[in-house]
Amino acid sequence: MDKKGKNEGYILGIDQGGTKTAAAVMRKDGFIVGRAMTKGAYFPDEGVESALQRMQEAVEEAVRSAGIGKEEIAYTVAGVGGIDWPGDDVMIRDALRERLSLEEIFACNDAVIAFYSGAVRSHGAVICAGTGMNGALIDKNGRQFVYGDYMEEKAQGGSALAKRALRKVFDAELGLCPPTKLTPLFLGQAGVSDVDALLKRYMTEGEFRKELRFLMPQILMVARREDEAACALLDAFSGEIVSYIEAGFRKMDMKPEEEEIVLAGSIFKGADNPLTARVMGGVSERMKGAEVVQARYEPVVGACVMGLVRLGLEASEWEKGIRESASVLGLLR
Repeated sequence: MDKKGKNEGYILGIDQGGTKTAAAVMRKDGFIVGRAMTKGAYFPDEGVESALQRMQEAVEEAVRSAGIGKEEIAYTVAGVGGIDWPGDDVMIRDALRERLSLEEIFACNDAVIAFYSGAVRSHGAVICAGTGMNGALIDKNGRQFVYGDYMEEKAQGGSALAKRALRKVFDAELGLCPPTKLTPLFLGQAGVSDVDALLKRYMTEGEFRKELRFLMPQILMVARREDEAACALLDAFSGEIVSYIEAGFRKMDMKPEEEEIVLAGSIFKGADNPLTARVMGGVSERMKGAEVVQARYEPVVGACVMGLVRLGLEASEWEKGIRESASVLGLLR
C-alpha cells in the first residue's frame, strides 16, 4: 500500500462483550473522532442476530458522532466475546460485512484487542480479567491463540476470586486459616451477623453468589492491609495467572524475553493494586526479560490500534494522537 493509500480513510473499532458493545472511529493519525456505546450481547447465548443488532447500533452512532460516511471507513476490527472456535471469526466477519456494508473487516476474540490497548509491540500476550478472565497470545507472524475454556472455572476473574475469598471466611470459621478481615466484609455484604447465616445465603441464593464479584475492590483493599488470608489468596491466584502465561508462551513457541505482556481488565486497575504487583513479580521471577505493562486504553481503542497495525502504520505515526484524544474522551484506563 502506498503512502497516499495508507493515509486515506478511517479505522473503525468494535468491542463487544456480554455487558456492553462499544464502537470508535479513529483517523490514521490516531485521533479518535467518534465513539458510542450500547448494551452487550454474548452471541453463543443470545444469538448472532442479537449481537449484530447491538454492534450495528453502536457503529451507526459512532459514525454519526464522527461526522463521516461509512464509505470513508478503510478498515474495521471487531473484538467479539464468544469467538472461541475455528470458523467463528469468519462467520462473524461475513455477517458484519453484510450487516454494515463494509468490506475490510477483521474479527477476533475480544481478548485479542485488549492486547493492543496496552502494548507497543505487535506481538505478545494479554490477560484480560474483569468479571471473568480470558487471555490471548499473538506471535511475530500474527498467529493467535485464545485461552478461552482452557482457563478453568476457579480462574474466572473477579467472580471466581470473590468466591475464593469467601471460602477463606469459611476456612477461618473452621480454624483452617487465621481470622481474617474478609469476614466482616462479607457479613456486611450479606446483611447477617454470623458466618452460619452467611453460609446459608451463599448455598441457597444464586443472586447473592452473583453479587459477590462487586466486592473485588474491597477484597484487594484487605490484602493491601497485609491480611494473611487475603494475601495468601492473591499469592495463589497470581501464581495461576503466571502459570497460564508461561504455558502459553511454550505452546506458541514464543520467547518471553522478546515479548510484552498486557494486564487488562478491572481487577488489575490501580497503581498500587496488590494482585497486579504479584503478577508482575511472578513474571519477573519465572520469565526473565519479559515486560509486563498495564492496559492504557479501553479495549475499543485497542481494536482501532490493531487496525492501524494490520495496515502497516508505525506507532510513531499515531501514538500521540491516541494519547491526546483518548484522554479527552475518557477512554484511558
